[in-house]
Amino acid sequence: MKKLILLLLMLNLVFACSIKPSKIEYGKDACRYCKMTIVQKTHAAQMITKKGKPFKYDAVECLINDLLDRDTSKIELILVTDYLNPATLIDAKTATYLISSTIKSPMGANLSAFASKEEAKKFLKSYKDKLYTWQEIKTQSFK
Repeated sequence: MKKLILLLLMLNLVFACSIKPSKIEYGKDACRYCKMTIVQKTHAAQMITKKGKPFKYDAVECLINDLLDRDTSKIELILVTDYLNPATLIDAKTATYLISSTIKSPMGANLSAFASKEEAKKFLKSYKDKLYTWQEIKTQSFK
């Protein structure tokens, strides 16, 4: 009986610490970086630590700014919202990023994330618009 109870407690602990995104409560949750209320579903982002703690952001630029001050070895997942599918968080490392004045983001960087490069290309409107990979966008300054 003691072994069964111990086994159940261990299973509960394993499932309680799962690494997965937390639901973003739009209009209620605050951005970890700038403290603004997360409102726009098209630009939200989320980072989850290896211990399963989620941090939510109102814009990709807030996420990137916060990453500058963090030990990235403790991060398990980095997710951004697919601009074309606002209910979908995608892997930040495989997303394509667009900076374009035609798509306004909450913090004014005009930065949006897309699940595919092909979809992002459709939003290129001027010679100033630019596409980025994760490695490239992390080097941009948004402060």
